[in-house]
Amino acid sequence: MSLILDKAQELAEAISESDELLRLRDAAEKVDTDESATFALKRFQEKQETLQRAAQSGLELPPEQITEIQSLQEEIRSISTIRDFADAQNQFNSLIDQVNNIIAGAVMGVHPGAVQDDPHEHGSGCSCGH
Repeated sequence: MSLILDKAQELAEAISESDELLRLRDAAEKVDTDESATFALKRFQEKQETLQRAAQSGLELPPEQITEIQSLQEEIRSISTIRDFADAQNQFNSLIDQVNNIIAGAVMGVHPGAVQDDPHEHGSGCSCGH
């Protein structure tokens, strides 16, 4: 196996053991075992599918259905297990974004921690035309 793939395997193992992923898995399990959270999410997903079908068909939902979807959103936000899951998901996503930025920076020739003045200036190796 090449050095790059070895490092990728090490990164995968580090991510799988990270506090962020462990917290996310724990939060997901708590949502799965919380009947009120599961029920609220199911109702919301059903209403969301109705909204998507209506939008794809060019139909407009009546105001009462829009109000109902908004009420369900508020209900979901008020459930602590769902809030905890959303927080854990955001923290994990942030970690993955940081990893991606480090890799992208290395590929683009930007040293870790370096600030790029012009977001369109991608470095000497870039051929994108910016």
